[in-house]
Amino acid sequence: MILAVAITEGSAKGMLDELPMSSFQFWSVLMIAATVILDGLDNQMLGLAAPSLLREWGIERDALGAVFALGFVGMAIGTLTSGWVGDRFGRRGALIAGVAIFGVATLLTGFSDALWQVALLKTLAGVGLGGVPGTASAMIAEFTPVRWRSVAVTFGVVCVSIGGILGGVAAALILPGLGWRWLFYIGGVVTLLFVAWLWSILPESPRYLAERPDRAIELDRILRRIGHPDPASVAHATRAAGGAAQYEPMRNLFGVALLRDTLALSVAMFSGMFMIYLMFNWAPTMLTSAGFGLQTASLGLTSFNLGGTIGAMIASLAIIRFGSRPVLILMAVTGAVVCTVLALLPISGGRNEGAVLACLGALGLFASAAQSAMFAVGAHAFPTGLRARGLGLMGAAGRIGAIVSAVAGAMLIDGGNLGFFGALAALLLVNALGFIALRGHVPRLIARNAQA
Repeated sequence: MILAVAITEGSAKGMLDELPMSSFQFWSVLMIAATVILDGLDNQMLGLAAPSLLREWGIERDALGAVFALGFVGMAIGTLTSGWVGDRFGRRGALIAGVAIFGVATLLTGFSDALWQVALLKTLAGVGLGGVPGTASAMIAEFTPVRWRSVAVTFGVVCVSIGGILGGVAAALILPGLGWRWLFYIGGVVTLLFVAWLWSILPESPRYLAERPDRAIELDRILRRIGHPDPASVAHATRAAGGAAQYEPMRNLFGVALLRDTLALSVAMFSGMFMIYLMFNWAPTMLTSAGFGLQTASLGLTSFNLGGTIGAMIASLAIIRFGSRPVLILMAVTGAVVCTVLALLPISGGRNEGAVLACLGALGLFASAAQSAMFAVGAHAFPTGLRARGLGLMGAAGRIGAIVSAVAGAMLIDGGNLGFFGALAALLLVNALGFIALRGHVPRLIARNAQA
């Protein structure tokens, strides 16, 4: 029995790593990534509709800020709940359920007649939105050969930004002619149609199935579609283990083997999401208060997002070559240096506009990109039986950072660019310390494979 379990575990870990990426795996990863695009689109929908909503209902910005905070609370709940469901019952069901929840909430928001209804639905949407990135990262990691895992997982996370870009385009087309309600109607319907399609074709994670002897037939079927040369041997070893899979309790994340990595990744995610959402929610306001126009403020956030998207993919390739430890530490420290420059740069009265935009792009290229690549590191650091919950715990720590940023942003803006970007520099140093403390970094895969 012990031998069978050992064979199963070895098969689960290595059954895809020596194979080329098949078209079945490629399309599976794209389907999973599409859920993250929808997550990014729906996540930013209320922010895009906010100016129209404020004008139509005559409400204060502070009231809408409380609604955003409730959405982050829902996200924190969703990241933990989805992680538990994903490890207990399967990645596929957890992912589809998350998309369905925020799809329904988005659609119903279009029918809202009062702010309390928007707040309730934003919290519900947050539960679904919060669970998708972590579950999708775990599932992408388990569909991908190890040499491409960091690229694939990082691509999945970057799809949040792609969704935000698509949401901005949709808002520009829909809001002027149809109004804010139609933004939610269309977004909700498109999401729910995608859920129905996903339910019919999305397979379960092969690595998840490989740890469940009672689902060996399903594993055999998926491995054959992937093109595994000997799927029967993997399925046989899985079936030979017999019985149901042993469920790893949540407390193992805080056991001797994983405690340090769990805490390090949670601290890094908290500080990283604090930084990112401080930029998302408050950077435009900070820039306009310094004397820049609305166009410059929008361009500043666009530069940050564009730099983050490009930097994330560069980081994923660098991780393959050098491993994640030096890459992420260097990126976080460089981001802190860029923030220090922004803190000391004279910008009152809208001065040094070009330098500000360049620095914001560099901040995205290094600091924001490091946070996107962190999910690939978490997918490597946590074992299969705890991966979804480990990534969910990371995500929950990040949501707490986002909540704190929503409250702290107004106070930091009062300190001008020195206070605002000085705080960001400090957060990125904490981020770097988390990366330094982490033991379960992605190794130098190219170098290791070359030696093998």
